Amino acid sequence: MKRLWAFILLFSLLLLPSLAEEEEFSYSQIVPEPHVTLISPSVNQSYDAGGKLHVKANGENVSSLIAILTYDGENFTYMVDGSTLEHTFDTPQYTLGATLTVIGYGGEDQYGYTMESARTVQILSPRDKLFKDMFALAAKNFKDPYYYHAPAQEDWDRGICKNFVMRMFDTFKDNYRMKEYPDLALHMPKNNSKENCKPYDYGIEWRYETAADGSPFEIAAQFKYDTSLTKEENIALCRKLLESVEAGDFFQMTGDYYYGKGAHSLLFIADYNAASDSVFWTDSNMKNDNVDGYHYGYMQYNATRDIDWFIDAVCYKNHGCTLYRLRNDLFIP
Repeated sequence: MKRLWAFILLFSLLLLPSLAEEEEFSYSQIVPEPHVTLISPSVNQSYDAGGKLHVKANGENVSSLIAILTYDGENFTYMVDGSTLEHTFDTPQYTLGATLTVIGYGGEDQYGYTMESARTVQILSPRDKLFKDMFALAAKNFKDPYYYHAPAQEDWDRGICKNFVMRMFDTFKDNYRMKEYPDLALHMPKNNSKENCKPYDYGIEWRYETAADGSPFEIAAQFKYDTSLTKEENIALCRKLLESVEAGDFFQMTGDYYYGKGAHSLLFIADYNAASDSVFWTDSNMKNDNVDGYHYGYMQYNATRDIDWFIDAVCYKNHGCTLYRLRNDLFIP
């Protein structure tokens, strides 16, 4: 019996420190963690007009906030005490993308380190923002009967392929300028004339215009069937062009493809996919039909084919294609 009481006493003594620790604990000792909400800019946003970037953020359980704009390896910061940050970075009308990070600093944790919360968003380059907007417009139009099945007989009809891709660009062109020629309004060149395309068929290329003329497009690659080369050599050249496709490239071709024969324009919406050996695009009037004797074109969005399909279409005498790419020096004036 004495041994039992001795055991109980010993157990009670061991328990006392633990009970004492529990009595000393208080929830008031917990330091609340900081939290930051980035209100603007949002995802898929570029710079505002004039190259400005408006930043707004709120913090909870923070004593200060800092905004860090990182552009081409350089950091630009703005810091404020309190839980609200609002600041406009006045950039020299950047042409590249940037990274914005907002950090909120709170109290110290149990180890004495200052707690913090961070939010980061990628700022699109003006060029990438233009791509996003064009793709979004095409996706929206694809669901709209007015554009999905549109008249495509007369030069001015909205369903004509070149009119479609030109509208994708024209809808947003006034928001951009080229650094080299900041005072010039931008435009997309029309197709080259039949006479100027000779000896190749009409539709192989656009009119030749430079940035000094207000065209922000450059020829990224061009394929014209060369009768002095073998068929295999021509195929290799055409394949090289299609393997270089990037999102936002415009494509002008003349060929004989499954749905038709002649000139065609389209806009690539993704980089060439090497894994599937394919490309993705949006266009109008590649597929078509007639309604009451009038020609109509169907719109496509996220259409895809392996590049051999395009090679088969353009790789023969008097045919070919041209890949147009927007310049990198676009900015938002």
